[in-house]
Amino acid sequence: MVRIRGSIAVLCLAVGLVAGSASASDFQKGWDAYQKGDFAGAIAEWWPLAEDGDVGAQFNLGVMYDEGRGLPLDRKKAVQWWRRAAGGGDAQAMHNVALAYIAGDEVGQNYDQAVVWLEKAAAEGLPRSQYTLGKMFHYGLGVSRDAEQSAKFIRMAAEAGYAKAQYNLGKMTRDGDGVPQDIEAAARWFLAAAKQGHAGAQNHIGVRMIRGEGIGRDPIQGYMWLLLASRQGHRLAGENLDAVDDQLS
Repeated sequence: MVRIRGSIAVLCLAVGLVAGSASASDFQKGWDAYQKGDFAGAIAEWWPLAEDGDVGAQFNLGVMYDEGRGLPLDRKKAVQWWRRAAGGGDAQAMHNVALAYIAGDEVGQNYDQAVVWLEKAAAEGLPRSQYTLGKMFHYGLGVSRDAEQSAKFIRMAAEAGYAKAQYNLGKMTRDGDGVPQDIEAAARWFLAAAKQGHAGAQNHIGVRMIRGEGIGRDPIQGYMWLLLASRQGHRLAGENLDAVDDQLS
């Protein structure tokens, strides 16, 4: 789930508010209190804003119920607040509601409803929703299986810089799954995700650099990526390191 939203949320909420808006000021007071660990103080500022329709405050109250910070741990109430924020147009809340429907978390498992909310959030440009919607098309959950639609939404998220999407698009491009097969493009996507710390992508690009597959052969750089993936606990990267260890001086 998405975490508490602070100063970025304030900037988003400021659209349409007059300078010096009490709402923006009170939201910031709540954020300042939260940062200090004063959860009761944050709730005191955010609760009236949330009741008044402030989607940022509604979203954050949902997170606080979800994490049991200053409020009793209550997943049902968390989802209720996220639904209110989602209804007010908050994309991150839409995503959380979709995840609740996927998991059957306090709302009953309903892939059709999950897709509805993911489509709304994806249309708002939220990369994690674009990626998740792509996976729904991949597995045929709430929609018909459609490799091309899956690739379309995963590409949106990948181009927005979402590492999981970049890694998955790399695999899809490698295999020609919903997109034309292209080992060079696959290597570029694996490298993009690897640079963001994605262990699976680091393993893939490491192997490809060692082999010169879709990218210039560079055993030293390849070894580096395998080492980084292995240090994150990626089992296959560790096995690949052992396999190439005797090939390097």
